[in-house]
Amino acid sequence: MQVITWVRENWKTSIEIVAVAIVAVAVILGARAYWTSRSTNGADALYAAEQLEAGSEAQLKALAEVADDYGRTAAGKQAFMRLGDLYLSNQAYDKAQGAFRDLAGHSRNTPMLNIAALHRLADAQLASGDSEAAVGTFLKAAADPHNLLKNTSRLRAGECLEREGKYDEAASLYRQVIDESGEDDLAIAQRSEERLLWLIANKHIAVSNG
Repeated sequence: MQVITWVRENWKTSIEIVAVAIVAVAVILGARAYWTSRSTNGADALYAAEQLEAGSEAQLKALAEVADDYGRTAAGKQAFMRLGDLYLSNQAYDKAQGAFRDLAGHSRNTPMLNIAALHRLADAQLASGDSEAAVGTFLKAAADPHNLLKNTSRLRAGECLEREGKYDEAASLYRQVIDESGEDDLAIAQRSEERLLWLIANKHIAVSNG
């Protein structure tokens, strides 16, 4: 009864509340419909691009269009990854890095895809001969609180540091991996131990540092 009485006494306010609620629902439903349409169109465009000759200029162009037009959708992100891989296989390292960097930027709300993009970016940097940049990218990935593969990122960074002759820094990362590895990281820990022993055996670091 109190509710009915309040509505009678405040009927204008009630109408305004109902109108706002209707508008809010309409906006939400409209946004969902728009996103569904975008996702569907992106998937269709990606499928069409994948039907083109693998690695051809036509396919690269089509994938770039999907990435540019639908970059926030799953199809757009897949297009970025595919583009980066194709550019990398063609030794177009700058373009590969650009694609993986864009993918990382579009995947901040998808943590593991973001980490995968950073790892691929580091791979492209390493392939181009810029091991220093690769170290920074792998360490950026390792520092991400959402990264479930932190020790893999550290191991990869350590291997890049070895390429640069920064053996003490590499050894420090390997020790960190070994110390922080759990049951799910046994293979990574074993690889780190192997690299650490190799550094000691080749006298790149002192035994006391191992």
